Amino acid sequence: MVFGFLNKRLSRKTRAKMVGQLVDALNRFDYEAVERLISPDMKVVDAGGYRLEGAAAVIDADRTFREQADRPQIIVDTLDHWGKGMLMRGHLESPMAEIDGPLMWRIEFSGNRIGLIETTRPLARMTAPMFASRRSASSSAISAFNASRSCS
Repeated sequence: MVFGFLNKRLSRKTRAKMVGQLVDALNRFDYEAVERLISPDMKVVDAGGYRLEGAAAVIDADRTFREQADRPQIIVDTLDHWGKGMLMRGHLESPMAEIDGPLMWRIEFSGNRIGLIETTRPLARMTAPMFASRRSASSSAISAFNASRSCS
C-alpha cells in the first residue's frame, strides 16, 4: 500500500522538468505540448481572484493573451521545490509596460500532470485569467448592446 502511494507522486526532478517543458511550450506557442502537460481540469488563478478552469479555457486564454500582447516570453529566474509542488519566480519579457515585469507561480500537480498554477504579479500587470475575464466582460457588453439595438 505504501509503495503504491509513493509511486503516484512525481519525483522532484520530474516536476522541475515538467515546469520547464510547460514554460518552453508556452513560449513557443506549442499548445499541443501544453495540453499533454496539464490536467484536463487544470486551473489558473491569479491574486486578483480571476480564474481559468479546464485545459481548453487555459489554452484559449493564454493563446489569445499572448497573441494580443506581442508574444511575451516567460523567463524563469528560480525554480524551488515545496512539498508536492514547485515555486517559480521569474518575469514576463514584453515591450508592453502592462505585461513586462515580475511573475511568480505556485504550481501543484494532479497525478502525472500540472493541475494548478496560482500566479502572482504586481496588481498593475496583466495576467491571462484577468485578460480572459475582461475579454468575456467586453463580449457580454457588446452582445447586450447589439441585442438592445435589435429590439428597437
